[in-house]
Formats: sequence, C-alpha cells, structure tokens
Amino acid sequence: MNPSPRNLAEMAAAIQGTEVAARQWLQAGFLPGDAAAYVHAGCFDVNRTEELRRACITPSEIAALGLGWDFCAGKVALEELRVNGSAQAKLWGAGRRER
Repeated sequence: MNPSPRNLAEMAAAIQGTEVAARQWLQAGFLPGDAAAYVHAGCFDVNRTEELRRACITPSEIAALGLGWDFCAGKVALEELRVNGSAQAKLWGAGRRER
C-alpha cells in the first residue's frame, strides 16, 4: 500500500508525528482517529499497538489503565493488561452499583 500525500499528512497530523511514522500506522490499517487515540493513550509502537487491537483492547481501555507506554516499551505483557483490565472493569462495575 502506498498512501497518498494527503493521507500521510492527515495521519501525521493526527498522531503528531512524522510522515515516516504516519506511513507505518497507515500500512498497519489504522485510521487517523484510531491511531491518534492509541497515541494519546501512550502507545508509540505500531506493531505492539496492533497486538492491542487484535486483543480487542481499545484506546480508552489502555488509557484508563495508564499502561500504553509500558506495553509498547515491552515492560508489561498483553496478559497483564487483560488481567488488569478485568480487575479495573470489576471495580468500575462495583462502583456503579454502589451509587
């Protein structure tokens, strides 16, 4: 896939990065809004972010956990995110019921 200059510029603006980085996000099949949300959540590595997407971990979930950068840096395993995410969801659910 060879993205158009317009697509590259749009993605680069969305992720606040270079055209080289934009090309990587586009080639991985991310839309600018999705890529921007993951980047905002701390995700900087396209390949690792693809793992999150395949595991159905959304940008808002990774942001809530605060582990996007740690995951992309290889400091946190995908399984840890799933466990922490499940625990977080249970806490949120419990909080809602108590109100």
